[in-house]
Amino acid sequence: MISQQQLVLERDQLLQRVSAYFSKQQDVVGAFVAGSIPNGSADAYSDIDLRVVATPAGQERLIIEKFDMPALWGDWLFNEWRSGTQHCVSHFRSFLKIDVFYWNVETLQPSPFLRFDTDILFDRTGQVQELLNQSALLTFPPPETIEVSRVISKALACAHEAIRKAKRGELFYAQSLLDSLRSYMIQMEDWLCSFEPVTVADFKIEHRISERLRAALAPSYAPLEAITLEAVTIELSKVLSDQISELHSCFDLQRPLENDTYAVELVTKQLVG
Repeated sequence: MISQQQLVLERDQLLQRVSAYFSKQQDVVGAFVAGSIPNGSADAYSDIDLRVVATPAGQERLIIEKFDMPALWGDWLFNEWRSGTQHCVSHFRSFLKIDVFYWNVETLQPSPFLRFDTDILFDRTGQVQELLNQSALLTFPPPETIEVSRVISKALACAHEAIRKAKRGELFYAQSLLDSLRSYMIQMEDWLCSFEPVTVADFKIEHRISERLRAALAPSYAPLEAITLEAVTIELSKVLSDQISELHSCFDLQRPLENDTYAVELVTKQLVG
C-alpha cells in the first residue's frame, strides 16, 4: 500500500524531475506550478498543476510530444486529454497525477486565473514573472447577461428533462441531468453572491456555496428510484425558482420573468401528471 507520506515524497521527486527536464529544453522560456501546492493547501492527494511557457516553435514541438514526454519523468501509467488542446494530464504508478498546459509566450495574456499563488521553477527572460505581476492586478469580470440567460435556460431544461426521464424509467440519464442542474445552480449562486476567489482553495464547492444551496444540494444525491429522483428535482427546483427571480432583479436579462416562473412551476407545482 502506498502511504500518504510516500505520496507526498514521490510527488516532490516527480516535480523535481519534471522541472529538470523542462529546464534543459532551450525552447522553453519558463515553467511554474499553480494550484494547491504553492497555495499551501495541498494534501497527499493533490496533483501537480504545471504551466510550461515556450517559444512558438517550442510550444508546437511540446504539443506534438506531450504524450511521449511523461514516460521520461517516472513510472508513467497513462495519459488523458481532450482533442485539439494544449494540455495533457498524466498519471503514474504511484497514484500521482500531473496536469500540464503548454503555452506560447508570444500569445500568452495576463488573466485573473493567474493571480493566485504560484511557484516559478525557472524563468529565463523574466517574462513569466511579468505575466504573473500583471495578472495579480486583475479581477474576474461580471458575467454577460447573455451567459446568465443561457445558464437559466439550461437549468430549466435540465429540471424538465430530469422529470421526463424519471417518468420514463431512464434513471441513469435522470441522474446525469441532476448533476448538470446542480452545476448550473452553483454557477448561478456564484453570480448572486458576487463570488470573488481569494485563493485557489476558494474554488472548491464545499468552500464557496451558500448555506441555502448547501442545504438543497446535500439531500439531492438520491438513490436510483424514479419517485425519489422526481422528488429531488422538485426540491432543487424550489431553490432554482428563487435564484431565477433574484437573477432577474440583478441583471437586465431581456427575457420574460413570467415565462421563467411558469417553467419552474411546471416542476415545483407538479403541473404535469
